Amino acid sequence: MANNIKEQIKEFSELIKKYPHVKEFYIYRSYLYEKTKQYQKAIEDYKMIVPAYYLNFDIAGVCEQNGLIKEAERFYTQAINEDKKNIHKYFHRIYFYIRIKEIEKAILDCKTVLEISPKEETVKTLKKILTERI
Repeated sequence: MANNIKEQIKEFSELIKKYPHVKEFYIYRSYLYEKTKQYQKAIEDYKMIVPAYYLNFDIAGVCEQNGLIKEAERFYTQAINEDKKNIHKYFHRIYFYIRIKEIEKAILDCKTVLEISPKEETVKTLKKILTERI
């Protein structure tokens, strides 16, 4: 394996051409793209290896880890928009909002979850805690 990251990307690209069904090659190349701040290319590789259900969360995580907060929020929101009744998708965005200290937005998501599932005890408690912080 080459030492230079650009050479490694080239090698993995060649392997992918020969063996497009080997998901690990996409994983390694996406990691290298991320290291070189080629985020769009990393995202394209993620799309090849991650089931659509998890894709937005994985991309959001990569964006968040690299300080791309608006992009991360967009991907969390896209995941929710795919299934607005799935409260677990809201949990991801609630915790994201807490991490970036957007407490009002986290509380709004808590309220939405409680509209969908009024007996959701975790969200009731979380909303109470967050509301007390404001």
